[in-house]
Amino acid sequence: MAGLPTAALQLAGFLMAHAFWATSDLPAGGTYQPQSLCMRTDGSRSLQSFEGPTPKAQDDAARAFITGGAAQWPDCAIARQVKVGTPSGDVDALVIDVVQNGSNVMTVVQAFRPAAKGFRLLGDELVMGDGGPLPPLPAAQAAAAMREGAIDHPGLGDKWQEWEVARDRVSPLVTR
Repeated sequence: MAGLPTAALQLAGFLMAHAFWATSDLPAGGTYQPQSLCMRTDGSRSLQSFEGPTPKAQDDAARAFITGGAAQWPDCAIARQVKVGTPSGDVDALVIDVVQNGSNVMTVVQAFRPAAKGFRLLGDELVMGDGGPLPPLPAAQAAAAMREGAIDHPGLGDKWQEWEVARDRVSPLVTR
């Protein structure tokens, strides 16, 4: 990867904050409805929710957008909730695909504890490129750009900072 797509990562961070804001209020068993946030070169943005009769159908629609509709935009982020199997059991995570000019340049996975169990971010973001996890320095730079975008969300107030302070140190998605 030549250079990090900073504007796209900041857009992804804004969507991540928006998604966690919605997720932090879900009732037990509720799931986040996938969304995309896309930006034109003039800075105008469009937020879209993916409809469907089931969470799986919504997820399928979001995945299809990654390789289809996102190509109409210079920068897009697509967020969806998944369950990730770990040796300790399933973990809820938000997956954010970062798309530039129709190409998925990276995927960010952030584990979290659902609201019904006391909402909390679990460890740092796992940043994936085409060949798997990014090396530590580019991954840290990508996460920093996303967190800048998250802080810019005007509706959150101090929630993002509170979530950052309470964030678990180690992600359940990382094995050592």
